[in-house]
Amino acid sequence: MELNLKIKNKLDKHIKLREEKLNHFKKNGFPNKRQEEWKFTDLEKILKENFKELNNEKLKNKNPNILHLGFKHNSITLINGKLESFDFKIENFEDKDYSPINKIGLDHLLNFVKESKDNSMQNLNTALHEGGFRLDINSKYKFKHPVVIFNYFSGVLKNKMINNSEIINLSKNSDITLIEFLIDDSTGCFFQNTFKYINIEKGASLNYYFINKNESKNFFYDYSKIKLSRDSNLKKYIFSSGIKFNKSENDIELNGENSSSNIFSGSFLNKNNHQEIKTNIQHQKPSCQSHQDIKNVLTAGSKGVFQGKVFVNQIAQKTNAYQLSKGLLLDEDCEFSTKPELEIYADDVKCSHGSTSGNIDSDALFYLKARGIKEKVAIKMIVKGFLESILKKINNKDITEILENHLDKHINYESRSN
Repeated sequence: MELNLKIKNKLDKHIKLREEKLNHFKKNGFPNKRQEEWKFTDLEKILKENFKELNNEKLKNKNPNILHLGFKHNSITLINGKLESFDFKIENFEDKDYSPINKIGLDHLLNFVKESKDNSMQNLNTALHEGGFRLDINSKYKFKHPVVIFNYFSGVLKNKMINNSEIINLSKNSDITLIEFLIDDSTGCFFQNTFKYINIEKGASLNYYFINKNESKNFFYDYSKIKLSRDSNLKKYIFSSGIKFNKSENDIELNGENSSSNIFSGSFLNKNNHQEIKTNIQHQKPSCQSHQDIKNVLTAGSKGVFQGKVFVNQIAQKTNAYQLSKGLLLDEDCEFSTKPELEIYADDVKCSHGSTSGNIDSDALFYLKARGIKEKVAIKMIVKGFLESILKKINNKDITEILENHLDKHINYESRSN
């Protein structure tokens, strides 16, 4: 695979930093299985098998097919990784004159870049960074309706690499629900490398949903660095179905007492999809909670991976950490790999982890077929039952309805033995 990656603007005031980061990346290359955190997802090999070339030449945007939703919402629109527009509906239901969003450049990322200088993908993102957005929520401001991030990909993106970022700051006692829809109407094959930096201050609450609206033959790496202060709360939901390659990496620091982090994922993988969810939950202060519940349904040669680590600092007494991953394999050529880890230095804690994977319950399938239900419908019922516990974690009926329709669309399985 040829890498034709160039720094476009030689007059950029951060040209030296960009060149330094690009040289670091070229020295180490894309991550591969020789690195422990990438042992199940050899990105170097995956990209070489799917791209003859990767370049960051200028993109020609095409107006996407607009997604319309049946509920009230604010919106942020991205096209090919760049902020296109935003609408906070202030005349209808948000506060007057409140505009919390701005475009960002490399200036906004300098503090974050210093923190992770050895991250090869971050070096690449810094060197070739093309933009994104910054969202700042005022103290005590509670959004009345969700903010939907329409993440569109459109036009001819053959062999393109997109490097973008997002910064989200929740001030004290603020509250927001973010729903990110990935909508891929592009042609060609591209790779997106996204870094997200999220800060949740004292008493603030963030609900974050990721949903891909349609199938995508493209490749996505998404890294989130999330810091929580005292009494703050994070709930992140990942619903991915039909993406060729998707790795979601979540590095979460519980830096204040009584803070909590929850990650839930329910995915249906098919057609040789490869998805990895990787978490690193750091309990740095006492009386914090973390909960991880990951479920994958796999068909047609797909591969699911979960790597989850819980770290408990010596002073983080009264920690409560729970971690569970499950894989339901509908075909013999599927694979579900897990690596749960607990690293505990405190003695007054409640920590547990578990992982299971297996085929569909033949007794349950026989029971349904014996009552006149066709096998295809019976399997769909069992799959939906398997994922139901994740859907029950959602307390927003509009989002639940979207996800139920989403699963109905993607769960279209018929046994190969027929």
